[in-house]
Amino acid sequence: MVTEPIRPLSRRSLLAGMAALTAGGCAITRSGTAPRRPLGLADLTVIKPLAGDYAGTLKRVAHMGYSHFGFRLAGYSAADKSELPPAEKARLVRDAGLQVGVVRYGMGDNFAKQAEDAAAIGASVIALSAAPVFFRGRKLGETTRAAFDAWLPELGRMAETARALGLRLAYHNHWWDHVPLDGTTPLDLIARNFSPRDVAFEIDLAWAFLGGVDPLSLVRSLGPRVLAMHFKDVNPALGTDRMKQLVVPGTGVLDYPTLIPQLDEVTKAIGYVEVDMPKDGLAEAASAAELIQSARRV
Repeated sequence: MVTEPIRPLSRRSLLAGMAALTAGGCAITRSGTAPRRPLGLADLTVIKPLAGDYAGTLKRVAHMGYSHFGFRLAGYSAADKSELPPAEKARLVRDAGLQVGVVRYGMGDNFAKQAEDAAAIGASVIALSAAPVFFRGRKLGETTRAAFDAWLPELGRMAETARALGLRLAYHNHWWDHVPLDGTTPLDLIARNFSPRDVAFEIDLAWAFLGGVDPLSLVRSLGPRVLAMHFKDVNPALGTDRMKQLVVPGTGVLDYPTLIPQLDEVTKAIGYVEVDMPKDGLAEAASAAELIQSARRV
């Protein structure tokens, strides 16, 4: 559990600190080759190709070197009926030679039902994309300490449901989770109020950066309660809209060739490439996989 708050850094400090990092090596086996680290892909990156050919897209993903595939359990709204059933998705994932990775709770259905689906398909981690209180204010990402505190018991009930089914519940961060509410950030409030066995984390490196936090320091500080990460990049030249700044790893300001070996030294969490607004999802998934695999071969 985190005992000290994660202190935001300035953008200049973040970039300077990351530039100063030195690449660490992977553990070497007796044969002299580095063991392959798992690498995941989040379905959002290839959401368009999946809609046209789910099975074929997964096979192409596996050919790129990905080992895990993370997907949402249901649509993002009750009206979204376009998603395949979770069991069908899991079958296609395994048929492609991939493992079922972190599954994401879709906000359009009740949590207990989706957690049951997650357990039935053999998932081990179910992720909550965001605290719903950040969508209820006047602006996206804004809430009050009172509203957040009032929501925490709901998170606790979700954790209990997941644990009873043999699942780990992971909370996914956004930039707003690093903005203090009456002196304490939402991420710290979750870490302090729940034990690691109840609530773990899926840390999005780009959102942490946009929240003013050094991604590597954040992952290190949370230790083994980080079960997964999202690998994406940030390009501030694309405007002031944070969502539009999110790009494929290797095309922004995060130094992934340096960052990946450092992350491999401090965590065993699986990283999932995720491109929120893909232009050519398959091409972007391929370039990200090559970048990360190359960083691990150095």
